[in-house]
Amino acid sequence: MTTLLIAEKPSVARDLAKYLGIARQGDGFITCKQDFVCTWCVGHILEQAQPHIYDEKYKQWRAEDLPIIPEKWIKEPIARTQKQLTIIRNLLKNATGVINAGDPEREGQLIVDEVLDYLEYTGPAKRLWISALDERTIAKGFQKLRDNQEFLNIKNAAICRANADWLVGLNVTRGLTLAAGTRGTVLSAGRVQTPTLSLVVDRDREVENFIKKPYWQLKATVSHHNGNFIATWEPGELAKGVDPEGRLVEEQTANDLVERLTGSTGVIKDRKQTLKKKSPPLPFMLSDLQKKAEDKFGYAPKRTLEIGQGLYEKKKCLTYMRTECRYLPDEMHEDAPRVIAALAKQGLTGADKADPSLLSPAWNTKKQGAEAHHGIIPTEVIPRDLTEEEHNIYTLVANRFLKQFFPDYQYYSTNILVDCLDEHWRAKGITVKDPGWMTLNDQQTKDRPLPAVKKGDPAAIEKIEKEQKTTKPPSRFTEASLQVAMTEVHKYVDDPVIKARLKENSGIGTPATRTNIIAELQKREYLDKKGKSLISTERGREIIDKMHPTLKSPGMTAIWEDALDRVCEGNLGKDDFLEELTRRMAKMVQYALATQFSEIITGKRYACPLCDGYLIRMESKKAKGKFFWICSNGREINCPPRSDNNGAPGAAFAERPTSGPLCPACKEGFLMRLESNNRPGYYFWACSTGKEKGCPLLLDNNGKPGKLMIDPDAPKAPCPHENCKEQIRRIQSAKNASFFYWKCPNPQHKLLQDDNGKPGKEIEFKR
Repeated sequence: MTTLLIAEKPSVARDLAKYLGIARQGDGFITCKQDFVCTWCVGHILEQAQPHIYDEKYKQWRAEDLPIIPEKWIKEPIARTQKQLTIIRNLLKNATGVINAGDPEREGQLIVDEVLDYLEYTGPAKRLWISALDERTIAKGFQKLRDNQEFLNIKNAAICRANADWLVGLNVTRGLTLAAGTRGTVLSAGRVQTPTLSLVVDRDREVENFIKKPYWQLKATVSHHNGNFIATWEPGELAKGVDPEGRLVEEQTANDLVERLTGSTGVIKDRKQTLKKKSPPLPFMLSDLQKKAEDKFGYAPKRTLEIGQGLYEKKKCLTYMRTECRYLPDEMHEDAPRVIAALAKQGLTGADKADPSLLSPAWNTKKQGAEAHHGIIPTEVIPRDLTEEEHNIYTLVANRFLKQFFPDYQYYSTNILVDCLDEHWRAKGITVKDPGWMTLNDQQTKDRPLPAVKKGDPAAIEKIEKEQKTTKPPSRFTEASLQVAMTEVHKYVDDPVIKARLKENSGIGTPATRTNIIAELQKREYLDKKGKSLISTERGREIIDKMHPTLKSPGMTAIWEDALDRVCEGNLGKDDFLEELTRRMAKMVQYALATQFSEIITGKRYACPLCDGYLIRMESKKAKGKFFWICSNGREINCPPRSDNNGAPGAAFAERPTSGPLCPACKEGFLMRLESNNRPGYYFWACSTGKEKGCPLLLDNNGKPGKLMIDPDAPKAPCPHENCKEQIRRIQSAKNASFFYWKCPNPQHKLLQDDNGKPGKEIEFKR
């Protein structure tokens, strides 16, 4: 009886195998004690099938075929991981049970489950769900193995996510590209990509359309018999020169107030003092940590994730990184003393004063969500040999965790209202009662006490300072702040009902995909990066302006994410989710196909000189950087392709000859003089039946057929490159009859010098 444990990554499989006890290392698996075998998936081993797998006709992009909606979804093995899939297939044959040890999130659940489904495994399966890789956490996980079937809803949510991305991305992208007529350039759209771009476009326009306005702030020195204090003028409901936000925008009004009130006597109209408490900030989720690391250390979000993954997988000192939850399960509180002790041994500030008996609001199992994620916290493992970057990220997480074991920050908030000649002046002060967790902050909150006053006391306005300020536009997005916006997308939704639904643990995208989505937007030239700021391009803005309102709405996309959460919780069926999505696809596609783009997207349009079509610039698949032009009606009426002349259409390519010198090899075809795709200006001769008969190519000799390009009787030798089984040939130069070299059929191998009829050193070409 053998139990097969399948992890998501090789490193995790090795950690689990080490805990179980390694007996023998195999090829793609590890045999362990007690009849366990550990193997792994290397991330996704399967991928969504391309459209032409469902029907060969989908290889061509045609409007009449849209939307493409599979009746039955197909998964295919990824070529680079085919070997590992075969290893798992063979291991399953001898397995009496399986343990799904994918990462603790819906994608991790699917990565293993889809392999089991593809290989038609129907035996018993358990689920190991652990959020850290230290020995104690692994042990607790094995003690609490659950039936894998209990996680069916999480798997279904991951399937819905993958299918939704396929449907929207493929159909809308094809629709937009066909509408624009840009066959050489794909106009990419996506369920998460498009609303993310919309966030940036909206912010950029808000910044660029922002009109700076001056306003004035009045601060008075108020004299009281118990001491002076500073108070700020507050406009009344009928105050002149005040904008809707309550800012004093007329300087003359400010001058009048200064002149009228300086030296006047008023009265203390009100005085309140309130004891306030502030709980510790919740533990980090990934986007919070990335934003903090960017602000404090200048780390790009991708780099923060890489560092954190290393601390989770290799150092074992942090819990799972790709989390969208800030809360912690109640049961983990019992581990707090050991974790705090480990932090104290490292000398982390505050660890020696932390009280493990305290229970902050962070401990709340109910707020974790369906996937059982929790905030990022340290484990009881003491890390060794941390780099500066690792130490910085580890300390951020540890510091936030330690704050949970300090008292609330408590302070007295004092509020004094002064009435003088029917104008109000307000002073606010703070007196710290207990700094609590604030002692772990880089900067401490200082007392700002106010004198003891009581209602009815006289007070005089000694002097008034008038300070001019300017309204400021919102900040442009950075990579980190955009990821936070994707996580907290409820802030960009106006509908109060939708906003409330999305506030807790909802957003667009996932921690694992957000960095790649932002990178893809830059690759598509929808976003540009200037310094730290992400700025939408004209191309990106037009895409958003012409996009279907539903697809570009962050709120609507977040509702889809909310629906995925409900699938996780079992409150929404997988089929119901996909049925609703497919119902929307027809409208989205029709909208995309009817879109009219400007030259920003299509490029300058050139009319075809032979018909009523237009010319499209294409890049050669064989020769990168070489372009040509085709007619939009070319397939129907056979308009010839044209050369590229510095970005504009050139002359039509000459038609291939229908006659010529007789081929000396097959004696049937005729020879054609052709120009090389890779070397413009270099010509050679080929037989008109060459592909069928296998006739050799001939060199060009001043416009006439020359000798064979590769002499079949030329000397041969084994290729010297390791693991290459090809034969290299001795070839005479076409330009210099006295120069010979050796060439391998593998184009990646360099040419070799000729050393008296034998292969010599590699030829280094000077650039």
